[in-house]
Amino acid sequence: MAAPDQKQPPPAHLTSRMTLSVRFCETDLMGIVHHANYLTYFEAGRVDWLHRRGISYEKWVEMGIHLPVVEAKLRYRKAARFDETLVVETTCAEVSRVTVRFSYRIVRGADVICEGETLLACVGNELAPKRLPPEIAAVFRSPETV
Repeated sequence: MAAPDQKQPPPAHLTSRMTLSVRFCETDLMGIVHHANYLTYFEAGRVDWLHRRGISYEKWVEMGIHLPVVEAKLRYRKAARFDETLVVETTCAEVSRVTVRFSYRIVRGADVICEGETLLACVGNELAPKRLPPEIAAVFRSPETV
């Protein structure tokens, strides 16, 4: 049992995995993945996470729901190179009235390449914060359906 001030890890059904191959254009002069590309990998993992739950982000946009990233944290562990196969593990770690926090691990086999998190805030078309509608908040607690 966790100490009272420690959070329990999210349930396993809130993690999705997506495979990608490192493209040449994502590498730097040293032949390793440029650090900025990991945010792109996080985004791809987040969109895939939603797709695996039957969600098209475009539908939420039509409803006036937008989820911009308002905070990002990354920690680089090892280098990844062109044509390597990586797995992006995306977890919905926390949902509040207005925000959603995702955590990520990018792995190559047993090696952790990068880990981090993003905080997304729910805003309307006017970019003012708004409460997550209950049916959308429920998606962030749901398992994969696809």
